[in-house]
Amino acid sequence: MKRKAALFLLAVMVSVSLGAIIVTSLAMYRLASERYAEEIRKIEASLSDRFAVFETMLKDQHDRIVGHMTKVLPDIAAELERTGRSPSDLSVADLDAVTKRYGVQHIYFIDRRHKVFQTNFATDMDLQFPDSDFTRFLDSVFDNNKVMNDGIDISEKTGTLKTYSYFGPPGKDYIIEISTDIRDSLEAGGYGWMGRYFFDELLSDPVRSNPSIRALDIYIMNAAATWSLIHPGQQLDPALARRIQQHGREEIRSDDGRYLTVYSGEPTLAATKPDHPVSAKYVIRKITYDVGLARAAVIQVLLSSLLVLALLMPLVFWIASRQLQKQLLDPLFNLRGEAGAIAQGDLNQTIANTDRRDEIGQLANSFAAMRDAVRKTITDLKDTNLSIGRFVPQAFLTIVGKPSIVEVELGDNKRKNMTILFSDIRNFTTLSEAMTPDENFAFINAYLERMGPVIRDHNGFIDKYIGDAIMALFESADDALEAGIAMLETLDAFNAERRAAGQLPIAIGIGINTGTLMMGTIGEKHRMDGTVISDAVNLASRVEGLTKTYGVKLLVSQYTVESLADPKAYDIRPIDVVVVKGRTHPVTICEVFQRDPAEQRAAKAATRELLQSGVEALVRRDPACARRFFEESLQKLPGDTAAGNLLKKCG
Repeated sequence: MKRKAALFLLAVMVSVSLGAIIVTSLAMYRLASERYAEEIRKIEASLSDRFAVFETMLKDQHDRIVGHMTKVLPDIAAELERTGRSPSDLSVADLDAVTKRYGVQHIYFIDRRHKVFQTNFATDMDLQFPDSDFTRFLDSVFDNNKVMNDGIDISEKTGTLKTYSYFGPPGKDYIIEISTDIRDSLEAGGYGWMGRYFFDELLSDPVRSNPSIRALDIYIMNAAATWSLIHPGQQLDPALARRIQQHGREEIRSDDGRYLTVYSGEPTLAATKPDHPVSAKYVIRKITYDVGLARAAVIQVLLSSLLVLALLMPLVFWIASRQLQKQLLDPLFNLRGEAGAIAQGDLNQTIANTDRRDEIGQLANSFAAMRDAVRKTITDLKDTNLSIGRFVPQAFLTIVGKPSIVEVELGDNKRKNMTILFSDIRNFTTLSEAMTPDENFAFINAYLERMGPVIRDHNGFIDKYIGDAIMALFESADDALEAGIAMLETLDAFNAERRAAGQLPIAIGIGINTGTLMMGTIGEKHRMDGTVISDAVNLASRVEGLTKTYGVKLLVSQYTVESLADPKAYDIRPIDVVVVKGRTHPVTICEVFQRDPAEQRAAKAATRELLQSGVEALVRRDPACARRFFEESLQKLPGDTAAGNLLKKCG
């Protein structure tokens, strides 16, 4: 015992210490995680603010470019008109000279088929635009004699920000398009240093100032793809971009778990300001964070704590084990000896340590109280055993041949042929849910108070109550059947009283079977019970259960019918041949319709002989003959459940 306690103490100390170390390490890791999560949120907010400034800068630069295009595009068209040359006749050198002369970048000529047929940007030569909102916009430009703009967008070829201006010369079948690279325009204009800062230094500052930040990027999403503003031509995975747009955020860890990449998105200013020139309506921020630093710190704390634990554990264990021996184990050993004396029958044994104010004292006082309770219980049991006899039916004692319950011994039994009756209240669970516990007991006792005398008046006795169910035994099958019919009559009177009191009537099902059973005592020396053991009892219970299946009040088995003095004295007819649960041989189940209305009773009586003859044919294994009887019965009583069930047995 002492060794086990010492091992248990050691296990507890190690477990608690390791648990504390793990909890502390996890807490540190959580704090570090919260810290870098807060840093990421701050960086996201900073990027949002800076991008908003950048959008404002883009709008101002776009307005400047639009103003310039409004002046030069008509001049370019006029120059072509003066020279009398078609755009198709111009060489790339000619076009480069035009762009240089008018201070523009790339020039395109688009025909009415929405195809680029001339340009100084070789990559876009012969570019065909598919039908879309953009081509419908182009249609509105033709022959308009007005400079129009389609805003700022990402070029699908270069992945850079561009602004596009269009002019439709009157009487011409082409459009002049000028594209301007925003980044180049910013550097050449008044925003040169700001443009360089945004593209070159905006995202490098956080990386240089925070060792945990590994990479930053900003993407904007257009209809074609999601493009990096910092690294022209670089795209974000489309599926990832769609998920971010749908959920607003996504986190991806590297395979080794060291790096966490956080993607977060939000609408651009253009999404809330219809007049804003930026075509893209959604921006995505990318932040790659090194979470390995926090993990390394946690591992360092964990290893240091384990080293301290290994050094101090032997000393702490020795001190704790000595205190455990003195304060707990020795008093428990004393209490074990006192409990053994009580177990051997010494109910006057003195209990030590009852004056202690701790758990040992409480346990000692509990043992003292138990000793006194056992002493009182033994006295009470002597008186209680004298009263148990009132719960055992005298008929039970008579059958097993014992004049008094005092003489009943474990294993006393007697084999006897008897009839078993089971009854049960229909839908009692639903009925009881509407009543309080007191009302439930009052209802059950009122019902049993009326049914018990009926069983006794017909020479039966109640073996047991099973909630609202009754199991009764009869030496005569006629007594059992008459008791079942009388119970239905008594139920009608009971229901009349319930209706008069404004209560709903109840229904019961009764099943009866006859057979050999063993009646005797089971249990053990200090707890016995009188019971019956037999397949006949199980069959009676199954027959009662079948009253629900066939919707009748009283069913009897073929064995009970065969045991009646005169079966024809009762209104009985076969209703089905079944193999009930727990049996392998078919059993004929008969309906007792003695309590049916007169008209229904007469109709069932008219087909009784046909049903009986059909069942006898089934027993002879003559299904063809049985079928004729059952079909004739159905002709006399169409829709009869009994004939229908039996007809199915003919195959």
